[in-house]
Amino acid sequence: MELSWTSLSLIATLSCTILCTNALLNSSPQPQSKPTNFVVFIMDDVGMGDLGCFGNGTIKTPNIDGLAKEGAKLTHHLALPLCTPSRAALMTGRLPIRYGMGSRHIMRVFTFLSAKAGLPSSETTIAEVLKAIGYSTALVGKWHLGSMCEAENECSHPNGQGFDYFFGLPLTNLRDCGSNSNVFIAWDPHIYRDIVLTFLAVLWAAYTARKHRYIGLCGFVIFVGTGAILCGSFFAFIKSVRMMNCVLMENQRVVEQPLQYANLTERIHRRAVNFLEGHHDKPFLLVMSFLQAHTALFSSEKFLGRSKHGLYGDTLEEMDWSVGEILRTLRRLGVDENTFIYLTSDNGGHVEEFSEDGVREGGWNGVFKGGKASTWEGGIRVPTIVKYPGVVPPGLEISEPTKLEDLLPTIAGIAGAQLPNDRVYDGKSLMPLLTRGKTSGPHHEFMYHYCGSYLHAARYTPKDSDKIFKIHYSSVIHVPGPHGTMGCFGTYACRCTGYSVDHHDPPLVYDITRDPAEQNPLDPNDPEVRDVIHTMKEAVAEHQGGITKQQDQFDVLRLLPRPWKQPCCGTFPFCSCKDSSTVETPVLPPKVVTQPEWVPPTEDISQS
Repeated sequence: MELSWTSLSLIATLSCTILCTNALLNSSPQPQSKPTNFVVFIMDDVGMGDLGCFGNGTIKTPNIDGLAKEGAKLTHHLALPLCTPSRAALMTGRLPIRYGMGSRHIMRVFTFLSAKAGLPSSETTIAEVLKAIGYSTALVGKWHLGSMCEAENECSHPNGQGFDYFFGLPLTNLRDCGSNSNVFIAWDPHIYRDIVLTFLAVLWAAYTARKHRYIGLCGFVIFVGTGAILCGSFFAFIKSVRMMNCVLMENQRVVEQPLQYANLTERIHRRAVNFLEGHHDKPFLLVMSFLQAHTALFSSEKFLGRSKHGLYGDTLEEMDWSVGEILRTLRRLGVDENTFIYLTSDNGGHVEEFSEDGVREGGWNGVFKGGKASTWEGGIRVPTIVKYPGVVPPGLEISEPTKLEDLLPTIAGIAGAQLPNDRVYDGKSLMPLLTRGKTSGPHHEFMYHYCGSYLHAARYTPKDSDKIFKIHYSSVIHVPGPHGTMGCFGTYACRCTGYSVDHHDPPLVYDITRDPAEQNPLDPNDPEVRDVIHTMKEAVAEHQGGITKQQDQFDVLRLLPRPWKQPCCGTFPFCSCKDSSTVETPVLPPKVVTQPEWVPPTEDISQS
């Protein structure tokens, strides 16, 4: 069939119009996609059984439950046993043992605000990664990764680790911050008696020496006087811990000392909302690091008495309220659809926390054995949720082993940021799991669970297998506590070495998929189990061979308080001030360098 001249003209005209239109469109500037914002919620000592969406039917957490419905639940997400190393891992994407934050003694967290110990400035945090590409960054709440400076540009406080704005506790919510408690009493309930007995022993020794004429009157006086000064100083030191450590700061300025719990969650929450309102017009990172549910427990008046679980439940329900308000603020500001949200806990619930009258003040870890400070599953498996609208399918549940260290490479991949290539990262981007629900092989074939600097356990996910093996080389010994609860009640918090730890040779091996409660170790003589033990032995040797010695942040001298460096509002030791709560918008410190404009990533984040 032949086309008429009119038809050919019409086709030519239409073709020219289409080509010209495409040329114009291609030559015109195209609108860039909105940058992804990031909100990271970190809960403190919240266990796998504490939230409604993870199986708790009595503590009401509707906002967190709603977040889980709109995003993905990570049911096999792993932390470290205690808060300081766990938060370091989350911030850096690396095991703390790689940069000197694995303790070899009883003290595995930073306990004094003026101590030298802290997250090394050579490490790169999620805030530093995002700040380098133009993000505004803020951390509100608990830090617990140090607050001092080695040199002018080598600081461990939040402003020195990439956060433009900080408001909260540079240390942690210690028992000392409560009105009738003390962390030293938690470790040794009879510490005051022991101080008196020590002084009486010194007095008796001096009297005996004087009686047998080993020392003269002058020596007796010096001996007794020295003992009295030392015992009195230690007593005074214990009583002053609240003033030294329970401090609320805005950036590097003390705004409340000692800490007051009145409306504390609301005061901290208000700073987070202010930051969002002031910075939603450009890409941002907000880390909302809750004090809940670390002891000492506290709750605002409007939440007191609401939960069947007493003050612990009240505390969690107030935290859930704050999560909900932050989510509502994101929606109100029109940025919720381009915000990546990650919610997790720094370790499992503290099962040894009970009040003097036997009321539980610590978290619940569901079916999982043990709790905070141990590498049993209850100490390191943490409730985690990820929401990323349009990318992560709602209602997704991921049972593949993942960990806190995965957050940094995930954020870097989404934002299109470059990570330093001079170090080993223990984390991997979660995006292949979050977008597809599974990967071609295990997300992590091997995982290593440290108690301080000691490797207590490891995890092995064989390729082409539905089994996940957990291997214990050492484990803490549990004893019964109140109401039959099993835990480290002889030491308050589980320890890594000593009389309260069992060592296993051959190691204990569990199929953690079928035995998540770690009740039935597999037969070490079974051929499959022997292969697992052998494979892990080789993997552990390779892993530990790649760890180089670094400055030990838990060296005793670095952990001791330095009164001349003590942050203080007033004149030390008479430090005292109260938060006026009149700050309506966060005050950012002066910018040292100009931040570059945000550049959208060019790679497919689902492949990162």
